Amino acid sequence: MDPDVVYTKTARGLDEIKWRRHKLPARLRALLITIDGKATAAALVRRFSSPAQAAAGISGLLACGFIEVAAPAGGGASADALRAAKQFMLNSMLATLGPDADYFAASIDSARSREELSGLASELLDVAHAKGHGSAADAFIAGLRDFGIVHSADRPSPSEPSAPTGGS
Repeated sequence: MDPDVVYTKTARGLDEIKWRRHKLPARLRALLITIDGKATAAALVRRFSSPAQAAAGISGLLACGFIEVAAPAGGGASADALRAAKQFMLNSMLATLGPDADYFAASIDSARSREELSGLASELLDVAHAKGHGSAADAFIAGLRDFGIVHSADRPSPSEPSAPTGGS
């Protein structure tokens, strides 16, 4: 979790607050309610008695699509957007694959462009599907689309949305 990132609720998050359809545990729901699109992650975490648990909760809410990056605090929009996309990918893969996500962490962290992240996203999606995490992969694709890494439901490619994903 990047402490300087500002998060906002997604439509799914707003739906959970209004209707409780996803039945979030009370602590996660309380955390979701505090996310206002203005406070940084660090400021949000400081509001709770267990900062480590709140930080993990933010990562979980992000990975499950209840929140999204609203705006990075500070300048450098392009670099901050790339950093937010990387953080989303790391959080999503950790939530989906657990310790197996560590294998990809260094590659994600060292990516320097959306194109590099797109290539990694394709590989990560294959792993998620192979391990039987199809619904998590669908949420991952939706999040990547928000970051401009994926332009269609099944093709992680920022530069050529209609390009085939493999083969000749």
